[in-house]
Amino acid sequence: MSSVALSLTVGIDGRSYMVDTSTWIDLSLPITDRATVRAFHLPPASFVPFRMGSFIGSVEEGGPVRCDVVTLAPHGDGTHTECVGHVGGKGYSVLNAIDVPMMVAEIITVPLRTIADGDRVIMPDDLRAAWRAARTDVLIVRTSPNDVLKKTVDHSGTNPAYVAIDAMQVIVDRGVRHLLIDLPSVDREEDGGALAAHKLFWDWPAAPRTDKTITELIYVPDTVADGLYALALNVAPFDGDAAPSRPMIARYV
Repeated sequence: MSSVALSLTVGIDGRSYMVDTSTWIDLSLPITDRATVRAFHLPPASFVPFRMGSFIGSVEEGGPVRCDVVTLAPHGDGTHTECVGHVGGKGYSVLNAIDVPMMVAEIITVPLRTIADGDRVIMPDDLRAAWRAARTDVLIVRTSPNDVLKKTVDHSGTNPAYVAIDAMQVIVDRGVRHLLIDLPSVDREEDGGALAAHKLFWDWPAAPRTDKTITELIYVPDTVADGLYALALNVAPFDGDAAPSRPMIARYV
């Protein structure tokens, strides 16, 4: 790809930013039937050739084309974006939650703290220390340490890290509409169905925010510095509460 700068008017006070389109960085973890990140004991994605009569959708088995029937659980198989329908049910769709193709996003890096019960969480003071802006429409959170094992770990049954409820309050207070994070969930794996951080973010059930999303199980490489980036969220058009997504960022020049 050639190095071309594209002038975009994005997000912050209507100002125009130059984006180098040769520097797009993929933050997604793929949906695959091979070893990849998983969570919540959900089954891994499967890709099975379609068969009907003499037709088989497998080149390897002698068919004319590959034509797979794909089964997946978005919340546990790779990077996904979810809307208020995750806690609110079928009346809400992720299709309606994103209204612009590109946004200004701030990347911050925060440590995980171990609290009294042994859980690892993101704490509010660490958010405030890493987060320069008073208000941010799109926040991308990279947790530290940032081991590459994040790309392939099965989080199921491991009580993975999550966002402390008072840290989520900071995120809400600073106006975040789209939150991207490298954890399997903003809530504890086993919380009795409370999902307190999810519900706080979407103001559920008091005043459901249909224009807000959470993207989980991303991976931000260490080569990406904290700061402002252009973000293309790239959510698959699934009419459900969550869909596979491929967030990509580009540097400003």
